[in-house]
Amino acid sequence: MGELGLNKILGALLATALGLFGLKTLSDVVFAHGGEGHGEEHAEATSLSEQMCEQFAYCVEVAGGGAAAAEEEEVFDLGALLAAADVSRGERTFKGQCTTCHTIDEGGANGTGPNLHGVVGAAKHHHADFNYSAAMTSLGGTWTYEDLNHWLENPSSFARGTSMSFAGLRKDPDRINVIAYLASQSPDAPPFPDPLPAAGEDDGADAAADGAEAPAEGEEAAMPADDAMEAVEGAADAASDTATDVSEAVVEEADAATETAEEAFDEDAPTPTEEEGE
Repeated sequence: MGELGLNKILGALLATALGLFGLKTLSDVVFAHGGEGHGEEHAEATSLSEQMCEQFAYCVEVAGGGAAAAEEEEVFDLGALLAAADVSRGERTFKGQCTTCHTIDEGGANGTGPNLHGVVGAAKHHHADFNYSAAMTSLGGTWTYEDLNHWLENPSSFARGTSMSFAGLRKDPDRINVIAYLASQSPDAPPFPDPLPAAGEDDGADAAADGAEAPAEGEEAAMPADDAMEAVEGAADAASDTATDVSEAVVEEADAATETAEEAFDEDAPTPTEEEGE
């Protein structure tokens, strides 16, 4: 076999080895789930989108995703709480904690504190014959449900310097029930505030009235979960197709190299006649 034929065979083997190495490297990138040094958290990838983000920097923000979305922030809904309040329980709480200083019957006398009949919706210092503290007289407006809630929760915080020594009703149910009871004893009490809209109602109403707003320039809108998963799966399919195409190309290249090597070997190999002549 001549030197030229040997070089062709070595070249074909080298091309085949390089092709197989490239195929292995690409398959590791496409299908690997983790590498050294990333720990158990990386090895146990929780979703296809996370794997795509880690492997290809193809990160898609999924609206409503993540563990934080599972835990909805608790919102204090005064309107809903008042609508569900227990007036009889509020009366018991009032009699147990408030009657030492206050009366609530119509025309009742003032005590250490003013009579509270009709207090809801009335001016904050509505009894002209009661000697309110400077902290109370400095307050303007009427006793709204919101102000009553703040006042009964922590009087000293609502009116700094008040002479009222009551620590407050820190438990929401107790406080809400008392407010509902006070409202039942107030002929001119305004209606309870409306409950807060359910999650998504405001967004739906705004979208119907004004249409969906386009994201600001330079900002990326969050994809809905279904669209995000379709995008991730499409990227994965494209990567898989690329790996398949490369694999086929490598196989074809290896076959061609093998054929070249065989042809070179046939050309350089001595024929039977030549061997006999030798």
